Amino acid sequence: MAVPGSPLGAEFERRFYPFADVVIRLAHAEPAERKKAFQEVYGRHLGYVLKLLAGMAEEGDFTTWQDEAASRNVEQQVQKRATQHYAERQAKQTYR
Repeated sequence: MAVPGSPLGAEFERRFYPFADVVIRLAHAEPAERKKAFQEVYGRHLGYVLKLLAGMAEEGDFTTWQDEAASRNVEQQVQKRATQHYAERQAKQTYR
């Protein structure tokens, strides 16, 4: 559940859902496509960011993240939020 009040948290939330959408699509991609996609990002950077997130799990109240089962319902919720973020960004660009 999101907790308002943190400018950094608001930025993280705004950027998280589009990133999560890409991760979900990668999870459903063919292995060859996924391999190519992962080679686009410097592997050490990806690993480092994942390590940082895992290390902060307790602070974010998601220490049981490794126990999460795959869930199409959660994937759909995340992708819906990402779509909302894309639409909001488009609307802001239209009205500038």
